[in-house]
Amino acid sequence: MPRMVRKPKTTLKQVAEAAGVSQSTASRALSGSQAIAADTVARVAATAKALNYATKRKPAIDRQEGRKGVVGMVVAALQNAFYPYLVDRIHDELDALGYDIVLIIDELSNSSSSRKVQGLIDTALDGVLFTTASIHSPAVDLLVEREIPTVLAIRSNKRGNVTVVESDNRMAGLDAARHLLDLGHREVGFIQGPRNTSTAVDRFDGFRSYYERQGLVLSAEEVIWGEYNHEAGYSGFMKLTQGQRPPTAIFCGNDVIALGALDAAHKVGIGVPDEVSIIGVDDIPMASWSMISLTTIRQSIEQIGVRAARRLVDHIESGSLTPISNDILPTSLVRRSTTAPARA
Repeated sequence: MPRMVRKPKTTLKQVAEAAGVSQSTASRALSGSQAIAADTVARVAATAKALNYATKRKPAIDRQEGRKGVVGMVVAALQNAFYPYLVDRIHDELDALGYDIVLIIDELSNSSSSRKVQGLIDTALDGVLFTTASIHSPAVDLLVEREIPTVLAIRSNKRGNVTVVESDNRMAGLDAARHLLDLGHREVGFIQGPRNTSTAVDRFDGFRSYYERQGLVLSAEEVIWGEYNHEAGYSGFMKLTQGQRPPTAIFCGNDVIALGALDAAHKVGIGVPDEVSIIGVDDIPMASWSMISLTTIRQSIEQIGVRAARRLVDHIESGSLTPISNDILPTSLVRRSTTAPARA
């Protein structure tokens, strides 16, 4: 008896490509969105019919495919002003692609998280998007081992076993170093994020590599590793500026740390940038407020959110964790009022 071979199901991505539109536009068109032009809706519908594609939101199709149209998004804490913007952008893109989101506020960064991860698997989420993975995150490894579609946004785990969407963090550090050295800053202090995260390690390594190429050496006493929060910036600034050789500039691991450093400088009456320059990373919206005007390295929240959401949906709808991709998005220096030439 001849063996029956099941024909692979048509994906939304294939429909979008055949119709000449983006995947999000195809999703909106098939869901009846009034924001899509009538001719585009008709073209996408005709393409979907020709390719035998059925919209996944029909309950019968969901049961048949074993999908619920729900993904989990893991964040550490929303008090970091960067994450609400990122969550909002990922939510919008996943919604456009026909998926709902479950927000999981927990780093899931240690071995004791296995029970929680098993809970995610048992809830039959279609996939999981991490924004706070550590370099050796066991939760990510467990999800990959169980073949749960998984994408890391912002941070990577350095193992090459999962799709990653991140900024060029080494270049971010290098650009910060170039900017401060161009301003004459040779005595630099660092308030970085957790040492077990790719963002903190890569940004510092990028900075250090540029300074060392100029014949300058950075000592361990000048580097403070901590959390990505205001308190770390505040306490780190106090420690660095009260030492025997206070820096003329401080490179902060993100903008929230930089805001804490600015707060500390205001508290003790140290002028920024007259006495010490401060630079951050992210370019969160409040960094551009006139009362803050923070010099920073911009990474695109918009692009990261969109790309990460699409990569996850690609894995879900293809039914495979491969091909694994690593999208590294560009960063750029934004000069504002918190950096100036080094004091004499």
